[in-house]
Formats: sequence, C-alpha cells, structure tokens
Amino acid sequence: MPIALAGRFEVEYGETGAGPAVVLVHSSASGNRQWRRLADELAPRYRLIAINLFGYGATAPWPGDRPLTLGDAAELVEAVAEPLPQPIALVGHSLGAAVAFEAALRLGARVAKLIAYEPILFHLLAPHGFTAAATEIRGVASSYSARTAAGDWASAGKLFVDYWSGPGAWDDMTDERRHGVTKLLPNVLHEFDAVLEPWRALHEWSAIAAPTHLMRAADTRPPTHAIATLLSVANPHWRLHEVATGGHMAPVARPDLINPLIAQVLDETADS
Repeated sequence: MPIALAGRFEVEYGETGAGPAVVLVHSSASGNRQWRRLADELAPRYRLIAINLFGYGATAPWPGDRPLTLGDAAELVEAVAEPLPQPIALVGHSLGAAVAFEAALRLGARVAKLIAYEPILFHLLAPHGFTAAATEIRGVASSYSARTAAGDWASAGKLFVDYWSGPGAWDDMTDERRHGVTKLLPNVLHEFDAVLEPWRALHEWSAIAAPTHLMRAADTRPPTHAIATLLSVANPHWRLHEVATGGHMAPVARPDLINPLIAQVLDETADS
C-alpha cells in the first residue's frame, strides 16, 4: 500500500476507485481493512482512501514519549489528504470519527462533508452532565490499563471487545482473529489518552465548516449515545442519523445497515 509522510511518521493508506475523494478513518483495534466492503461498494463512483492510524499496518507506532492527542492522529489524515484534489469527504468510525472531527477543523473549507459514526469524544461527557456515562467509560479504560500493566493481554482484549461488541464476542472469535486483535491492543492504551484527556471544548467543534452528519445505533453504549446527543443538540444544523440496531460496532458488524446510509449521505448534494 502507498505511504505518505506526516512529519517524522510514515502513514500507510489504501486506495481504490475513481471520482470525488473520500478519506476513511478506522476505529480502535481495527485498521483500514474495516472499510473494504464499503470501498468495494463505492469504488465505481468515488475514490476511496483508507488510512492506517498509528500502529496499524505499516503506519509507524506512536512512540509513547508523551500522551497521544487527537491532533497527532489528525496530522496523519492531513498528510494523506494534502495532495488530493479538493474538496474531499471525511468518514470516520469511533476513534476514527473523533480524529475526523479534528481533521475537519484543520482542513476547513477543503472538506465538503463529514460523516462521523459515534465519535468517541469522551472528554466532553463529564463537563456537560453525563456523569454516569463518563464514569462508565473511565472505568473501562482504568480496568483495561490495569490488565495490560499486568501483562494480561487476553483479559484486556476480552474486556475491550466484549464492551463494544457484546458479551461473548471475544470468545466467539477464531484463535487467528483473537491473535490479530491482541497485536493491536497496545495501540488502545494511547488512544484512550487521546479521547479521555481534555481536548477541545464543545463549542469549538461548532467551527467545523463542512456539512456534518452524525450517526449512531439506538442500542449503542451509553457513552457514545450521549456524545451523539450532546453534539447534535449543540449543533442543530448538523444531521443525526440513527439506526435501530448494530451497536457501536455497526460499521463492522452491520455494514448492510451502515454502508447504504453512508452512500446516501455522500450522494446528496453538498448543501443538503
């Protein structure tokens, strides 16, 4: 796959299709392969560029000399987007949606549309009264950190996967799949830093210039459900799309629901 340079970091990305450029940003413990089905479906009319964030594929790992920030991750998106014909669309899921938010602010008018499925901007929860949701996700992060510090990566993987995909999801994986996910789990430690520590205030996200489409599942986890509510109430000109089922991992678990919705939004005229 091609490589771009973001300062001292190499960024791997995949590319397929022809037409207006759409940059795809993946979730935690995943990688750009999560977008393969969407890319195949959209390739006849869009140019799909799916990046790998820090520590995924051939993209450089985060060195850990300081906590990772959304700004650091967004610089990878900027590096890949810089040579593309403008304007572009940004599509992100979970961590990737939070990174796409930051990239949209930085890229400004170069972004024609932002599609964000359940951005994990967890730092917004407590300051805006979502105390229980904030406590829940901080508890998950704390337990995850403790398990990894003890070297119990299998337990950490089970905690993380079952929280986002439902009880039993880890055990239902093949040994090969569990092994693949386990290799990615060190990245999650840095990613929790990026989304739990204070970053931008709620009103700052309103400066995103692009038409913005939030997506969530009705049956998702309380923290991500609350974030979508918070962002949509603060920005009534944004559109909130809700699917009935699929949870936080619907872009992976239920692409039959999410991919047509993403395609519909991309196909709409820029002012819709």
